[in-house]
Amino acid sequence: MPIRVGTWERLELWAVARVALRGADGADVPRTVIVKWVRTHPVGTRTELWRLRTELAALRFLSDDLNLALTPRIIAADLSAGLVVMEDLAPRTALDHLLRRDGAAAHADRLAVFARAHGELSAATVGHADTYHTRRTALRPIDPAAGLVGRFARL
Repeated sequence: MPIRVGTWERLELWAVARVALRGADGADVPRTVIVKWVRTHPVGTRTELWRLRTELAALRFLSDDLNLALTPRIIAADLSAGLVVMEDLAPRTALDHLLRRDGAAAHADRLAVFARAHGELSAATVGHADTYHTRRTALRPIDPAAGLVGRFARL
């Protein structure tokens, strides 16, 4: 079935949008997706395509190689256009927003779930670095120096 964009909402300050899908006939399709893109910025902040490639490789590694359901699944990607479309895990409120708003004690149960998910990710990925690096390198080799410079230059 052909799909088109119904509505979209830009999320926070990032180059990310939640997109409501519609059928070709204009009827709502019962799902939203997340679209990420490489942004343009006058001073070059976070405009590097390698960031999108790394996220794409990581999410496919977790879902396709390790069969984990802890992260959104990739629906489509067009790296030449700098776009990735992924499953929307909404409706959710980010844990950091809840913690800042209400304090940690009010969300002890959510913190425990977060810690459990983090532990599951760590346990599932240990020993699989080669699989991830093969997947990431297939999208284009990583320049380790550029990554470190971009990440730590301001420090």
